[in-house]
Amino acid sequence: MKEEIMKILKMVEEGKIKAEDAYKLIDAIEEVEKSKKEGKFLKIHIEDEDGEKVKVSIPLNLVKLMDKFIPKEAKEKIEEYGFNLDDLVSFIQEGTSEPIVDIEGEDEKIKIWIE
Repeated sequence: MKEEIMKILKMVEEGKIKAEDAYKLIDAIEEVEKSKKEGKFLKIHIEDEDGEKVKVSIPLNLVKLMDKFIPKEAKEKIEEYGFNLDDLVSFIQEGTSEPIVDIEGEDEKIKIWIE
């Protein structure tokens, strides 16, 4: 973690990024480290009929930002089944031990859970 922070500070020193952006990056790094210690991640796996897979793991503490981490194709598949990502974020933040989404259709599988 210290290496990443030093790289960010060097970028500020070189004028490549603003101090405000550096603060946000350092804050995000700290959240990821905290999540790693807690071991909780939001897992999203999607597999289509051709065997193509999308696998996403997001630290639970960053779930508010998950819209930026989920590939466009994965979002579209989730929304095709009537799941609103904002509602999903609210549900996740409330906490659950059950799978959040577990769909097996003829052509694809979608599974979302916390691990």
